[in-house]
Amino acid sequence: MKKPSYRTSKAQLWVSFWFAWSVIVGIVWAGLDGSENAVALANIVIPSMILLIAAMLGIHRFAGAMDFANAQRADSVLPSSPPYNPRDVPAEFSEGSR
Repeated sequence: MKKPSYRTSKAQLWVSFWFAWSVIVGIVWAGLDGSENAVALANIVIPSMILLIAAMLGIHRFAGAMDFANAQRADSVLPSSPPYNPRDVPAEFSEGSR
């Protein structure tokens, strides 16, 4: 079994991480400076950015590692044996082949 690959690189994860924190700091800074718009946005933006940070750096990688570990287990469930193929379209088969 090959090592899992991800579409996002480490550089993309770090850019996302720092962008999310910069948005949080910017909203807090503007709110402390007296901007009513920043205070109104903070209820949505700050939790969203924190969830983005958690998802990109922790949850996604953790779930991928769990998938990889489960695939390595010897007692994992194997797909059904032929003639079944999950990509088959049932309408293509005649009644006799069922």
